[in-house]
Amino acid sequence: MKMHRVRYLKGPNYFSYKPTMWIELDLEELEFSPSNELPGFTEALLGTIPSLKDHTCSLGYPGGFVERLEKGTWMGHILEHMALELQYLAGIKVRRGKTLTSNKKGIYYVTYDCRESKSGLYAFEAAKDIVEKILTGAKSVDAGPYIEKIEDLYYTNKLGPSTEAIYNAAFAKQIPVERVGKDSLLRLGTGSKQKFVQATITSQTSFMAVENSCDKQMTKTLLAGAGIPVPEGETASSAEEVFEAADRVGFPLVIKPLNGNQGRGVYTNIKSREELFNIIHCMDTPENNFIVERYYEGHDYRLLVVDGELIAASMRLAPFVIGNGQDSIKALIEKENKNPLRGDGHEKPMSKIPINAIVSCHLEKSGLTLDSIPEPGKIVQVVGNANLSTGGQAIDVTDEVHPTIRDVAVTAAKAIGLDVAGVDFICPDISAQLDRKKATIVEVNAAPGIRMHHYPAKGKPRDVGKAIVDYLFKTREDASIPIISVTGTNGKTTTTRMIKHFLERDGYTVGMTNSDGVYVGNETIDEGDCSGPISARKILSNPNVHAAVLETARGGILREGLAFRQCDVGIVTNVSEDHLGLEGIEDFGQLVKLKRLIPEVVMENGHCILNADDPEVVQMAEHTRGKVIFTSLFYTNHHIREAAEKGWTVWFLDEDNWISCIEDGNPKRLLPARDIPVTIEGKARHNISNLLQALAAAHSQGVPFEVLKEKALTFSPNSEQSKGRFNTYEVEGRKIIVDYAHNIAGLNAFFDTVRHFKTGSAITVISSPGDRQDHEIREMAKIAIRNSDRLIIREDEDLRGRGPYETANMMHAAALKEKGYSGKQISIIPQELKAYQEAWNLSAEGDTLLFLYEKHSVVNEFFSLVSGRKNVVARKII
Repeated sequence: MKMHRVRYLKGPNYFSYKPTMWIELDLEELEFSPSNELPGFTEALLGTIPSLKDHTCSLGYPGGFVERLEKGTWMGHILEHMALELQYLAGIKVRRGKTLTSNKKGIYYVTYDCRESKSGLYAFEAAKDIVEKILTGAKSVDAGPYIEKIEDLYYTNKLGPSTEAIYNAAFAKQIPVERVGKDSLLRLGTGSKQKFVQATITSQTSFMAVENSCDKQMTKTLLAGAGIPVPEGETASSAEEVFEAADRVGFPLVIKPLNGNQGRGVYTNIKSREELFNIIHCMDTPENNFIVERYYEGHDYRLLVVDGELIAASMRLAPFVIGNGQDSIKALIEKENKNPLRGDGHEKPMSKIPINAIVSCHLEKSGLTLDSIPEPGKIVQVVGNANLSTGGQAIDVTDEVHPTIRDVAVTAAKAIGLDVAGVDFICPDISAQLDRKKATIVEVNAAPGIRMHHYPAKGKPRDVGKAIVDYLFKTREDASIPIISVTGTNGKTTTTRMIKHFLERDGYTVGMTNSDGVYVGNETIDEGDCSGPISARKILSNPNVHAAVLETARGGILREGLAFRQCDVGIVTNVSEDHLGLEGIEDFGQLVKLKRLIPEVVMENGHCILNADDPEVVQMAEHTRGKVIFTSLFYTNHHIREAAEKGWTVWFLDEDNWISCIEDGNPKRLLPARDIPVTIEGKARHNISNLLQALAAAHSQGVPFEVLKEKALTFSPNSEQSKGRFNTYEVEGRKIIVDYAHNIAGLNAFFDTVRHFKTGSAITVISSPGDRQDHEIREMAKIAIRNSDRLIIREDEDLRGRGPYETANMMHAAALKEKGYSGKQISIIPQELKAYQEAWNLSAEGDTLLFLYEKHSVVNEFFSLVSGRKNVVARKII
């Protein structure tokens, strides 16, 4: 078996709205060996992973997968189930998988859920390795090491509990959220509305407040100045100064680094100079500046404040072990660290208890060492502080906090200037009124960990992540700029360009992606085919953008999924056979389902704009939560009439060829179609269809009718506003029409418009993308020769998997065989520029040259050569 291609579909995709692993698998010789023809295979597999017996598979009941194995199923399907189960056994809750059979013999497309890409991919590699061992004679395989590695990869690469809690809260609130980079930085929101969170520091957090909280002495100074109880203490920068400070403060006391965090280097309840001497000489910290302060008897509490409100409170317990009379303290710690809830650092709800000098120092205070063996039942505290990062536990006490203590915690956070703060509080009883002689605030922390509140050892979990998200964004509308996604087979680029033009106004920047580039307002920030998710993210993450208009092509969806989880407006222009046989989309029904993804992700209060003249697109109305707006070139279209009767909004071309709309039962007329430049005197029917959808999209976003009229009259099919889409030039008596039509439907629409404007002989320069099916390539050649007097076939620079001249020769042969056109001049000139030059040389005044380009820059180069100057401006634009 071989894995040819692997993809991690991060966003909503053809298979699922969740992150999905996609693998192209070649079974090779196993294509001829289903599971029931492999002696002993099923028994060995179930012996290796017994829990596969519970899989329901497509049969829908436990044991269904085993039935499939016994009756015979193929290895792609088996690996899918194994990859899911191995992840599940590693503690990753995944369920969905699907394996598709390709038209190519032995090729399968295996898809399954995963939460994180590296662990998700390794799960498949592990499944493949296990199967190969079984096939070479192993009666069973130890799956344990594979599961451990999956777990390790998952927790190493996933978000930590605190950041994940914020991510999940944003996700639940439908706030756009994504991880930026490999660490804990999150972007919440899009465009001009975006904000950031790193750990629990937000983009609203004051830098000065963070600096003040990191300086423990400054924290005490600010708190004391606000009348908040803090422990008496002094700073010291040497061992001698520590002892001098201890004498003045008095025992018992606490010593900690001046700029420490997460409880590192904190020693509490030091009762004598002897204990202090031992601690100083075994301290494992590079910090030379310390705080020596009074020790307060009582419980250690963490009070979590967000935006001036107490959200959660936990009582923290220092890490401990319970003796059994046999194991050393070190061995007992090692046993506790195997608790699945404990992990390295912050990866799991609790951290592992350290085995280091800090523990040794603390044990020395009680006359113990790591090698001591406690008697049965004896509780041994092994670290002096209760921080979770040093192995502590937390018990939720939020509902017990006395109002006076709540108020002092909120005041402390405000005094430091923190929007999100962890207030460390010592007192005998959190439910009793504040006693300033017995209670104190010892620290106010920026970037407080919140996993203790989400995963308490005892008590009610508190959703601090939600509180932080609610503080940053009251509603989804506060977080997300409008996202308008345009998909379909043809017309996507023209539609996106018009929508951008219609939405733009002073002080309102529209970002756009399409097959020509990425645009922010009037600035081009990238060029080329930019209709995929990488380009979309450039717009969604740009802080200057107030609205995003995104051309969403099939290729990007299949490579990575969508760049957004929901859109405000989803548009489907049409669906026709195109790019079939690629990336697992091998029939028309699959293509329709792929395009239907956009209507599916339209948000509940959004708008789904569908071409009512395309029967496949009409049916997508059943798969959206948005408000459906139908558009049509025909006022007699029964979908338009029925929708209008229901009170839906519809846009259409009326009996007088006016662009019209019915909204809330009220008919409105915009303009005569022929007066709108993009319709090319009303002859470009495909452009009228695109115009209707663009108008519907802009109007759904609040653009008034009068503004739409003005905008429609100022959008022209020229190289400035609609580059490469039926751009018409007059050069030395010749008419040159430049277009990007590159599939059957697009080519038919192009020539349908050309016939209204063609003069003299028509000389067409054309190619076909190599990733089209053979019959599509031949049909494009037939369409071209039917509508041309001379045909020049060129080659794309990107052959898309074809050999040199393969596509050109196929088109040449098809054109020659087309009945009634074999006598026409047909030639192959592979280079794009030379093909245009030959068309020019063959032409005479009055002729029409039709350039169907691959690279618009080559068209510009041709005009430069012909006119003798660069950046030629058309002498006449129709």
